[in-house]
Amino acid sequence: MLRWRGVTALIVTLAMISGLAVFVALMREGRTSLGAVSASWVLYVVITIAATAGWGLAGVLLVSFVAQRRVDDVLAGYLWTHSPLLAPATLAVMAFVSDAVNHRLTQTDDLRWLWAAPIGMWVAGQVLWLPLSLDRVRIRPLQIVRDAVVALAGGRFTRLTFGLIFVQFVLLRLGLALLWRPIGLFERGSDVGAYEQRARLALQGLQPYLDYWVEYPPVFPWMASGLKLLSVPLGGDEPAFQVLFSLTMVVFEAGILWLIHAIAVRVWDEPRGLVTAAAYAALFYPIYIANRHFESIAVFFLLLGVYLVIRERRHTAVLAIALGMLTKLFPAAALPALLAGQSWTGRARYVGLLVTAVAGALAPLALVGREFFVASWQTMLMRPGWETVWALADGYFGFGWIHRYRQTPDTALEFNYMPDLPAAAWWGAAGLVAAIYAVLALRRSPPNPAAVVWTSGLALVAFALYLRGWSPQFMVWILPFVLLTYPGGRGYLLATGLSLLALLENPVYFVLLADDHSWTLWIVVIARTLAIGALGAVFARRLWLEGRAAASVTTREPDAGHA
Repeated sequence: MLRWRGVTALIVTLAMISGLAVFVALMREGRTSLGAVSASWVLYVVITIAATAGWGLAGVLLVSFVAQRRVDDVLAGYLWTHSPLLAPATLAVMAFVSDAVNHRLTQTDDLRWLWAAPIGMWVAGQVLWLPLSLDRVRIRPLQIVRDAVVALAGGRFTRLTFGLIFVQFVLLRLGLALLWRPIGLFERGSDVGAYEQRARLALQGLQPYLDYWVEYPPVFPWMASGLKLLSVPLGGDEPAFQVLFSLTMVVFEAGILWLIHAIAVRVWDEPRGLVTAAAYAALFYPIYIANRHFESIAVFFLLLGVYLVIRERRHTAVLAIALGMLTKLFPAAALPALLAGQSWTGRARYVGLLVTAVAGALAPLALVGREFFVASWQTMLMRPGWETVWALADGYFGFGWIHRYRQTPDTALEFNYMPDLPAAAWWGAAGLVAAIYAVLALRRSPPNPAAVVWTSGLALVAFALYLRGWSPQFMVWILPFVLLTYPGGRGYLLATGLSLLALLENPVYFVLLADDHSWTLWIVVIARTLAIGALGAVFARRLWLEGRAAASVTTREPDAGHA
C-alpha cells in the first residue's frame, strides 16, 4: 500500500495531468461548459489523460521493479517532473475566467511562449526521468549551482587544472563564434549555407520530415529550423543563423572537451586526463569543422554514451545513444560496449529501451508526414557512395551530391550517378560489420573503462570503413578516441596527421586538384582507409590484452581463496 507521500504524489500528479488535458481540449475545441460539452472535447481530455497516465504508470512500475525501490518513493520523485504543467493549467483556468485571455490564447500567438516552453520542459523531463531513475541517479540542481559557485570563488580555473583549460577553450570558441567569418584561399565547402536555406522553410511553416525530405536523421534538421526562427529578431539573414549555429556548436564542443577529460581520467589518471583535454583543445581541425558542420552534436552523444557506460549508468546511456543515432547513425558504435558483459535480461532491457526511444521519436513523424519520412530514409540508405574506395571503384571522384529540391518525395531517389558494384559486396560488408558488433556485444568479461573505450573505438572504425560515402569532416568522429588511446604528444601528433589527411581531401583536392589530378584522391582515400584500419587494429589489440588481463585475474582469485 502507498504511504501518505505516495498518495499525495499520485493525487497531485493526476491533477497536473488533468490540467494539461483541459488545456489541450481548450486549444483544440475552445471553451465549453458542463451543459454544452461536446463528445470531441471529452475525447481530447480522455486521450490526453490516458496517454500521460499510462506512460507514468508504466514508467513508475518499471523503475520500482528494476531499481528495487518502493512505488511511493518513485511516485514522489516523478511528481517533480510535472511541475512545468502548472503553466498551461493556469492558462487554461484563466481562459475560462477571462474572455481577453481566451482570445489571445486560442486565436493569436501572443501567449505561445508561456505554454510552449513549459510543455517542452515537461516532455524533456519525462524523457530524462525514466533512464535516470532506472540508474538510481538523482539530479540536485542546488548542489550543482553551489559546486559551480565554489569552483569560481576558489579560483581553481586560474591554476593549471582542467578548469583553466575548459574556461580558455570556451572563451576562445565564443570569440570565434561571434567574431570570426572564415576567409582565405580555401574557403569553400561549409554546409551552414545549405542548412540555412532548408531551415528558411520554417518561416513558411514547413518542417523537415513533414513537408520536405532531408538526408539526415531528424534531430539536427529540426534544431536548424528552431535556430532559423530564433534568428528572426537578429535580422533573420544567413549571418544571424551562422552565429546561432556556431554558438550551439560551442555548447556541444565544450561538452566533448569535458567528456574527453572525464573518460581519460577513468581510463588512465588525472595527469593524463589533463594532457588529453589540453591536446583536444589545441587541435585545429575540430575548431575548423565546428563552424561549418554539425558533427559535434553526434560526437557529444557518442562520448556521453561511452562515459555513462563507464559510470555504470547504462539506462541513461541508452538515451544518449538514441539521441546520437537520431542525429547521425555512427553513435551506435557505443552499443557493443553497452551490452558487453551483461546478462541476457539486461541486454534485452537495454535494446528494448533503445528501440522504444528511437521509435517514439520517429513514429509521430512517420504518421504525420509519411511520404517525406519514407523519402528521407530512402535517400540515406540508397544514396551512392563518394570519397571512399567503394565510390572510386565505381569511377566516381566527386563529393557527396544530393538533390537541392526537397519538397517532393520524387527527388529523394534522383542521384548524379548509379553504382556499378554488385549489391552483394555492399551487403557482405554490412554482414561483416554486424558480426563484429555481435562479437563485441557478447563478450562475457565485465568491461572496465579502458575496455569500454577500445570496444567503442573498434566499433566506430568498423562503421567508418563500411560507409559507402565519406566526407572529410567525419574525421572528428575518430579524433577523441585517438587522444584517449595515446594521451600526450603521440596522440596529438597522430590526431594532427589524421586532420591533415582530411584537409588534403577538402579543401586541397576539391579546390585545387580535382579537375586534372583525380589520381590524388586515390592516394588520399587509400591513406585514410589504411590509417583508420590501423587504428582499428590498435583498438582490437588493446581489447584483447584487456581480456587476457581480466581472465588471468579471474583465474588467480579462486587459487588465492583456496590458499
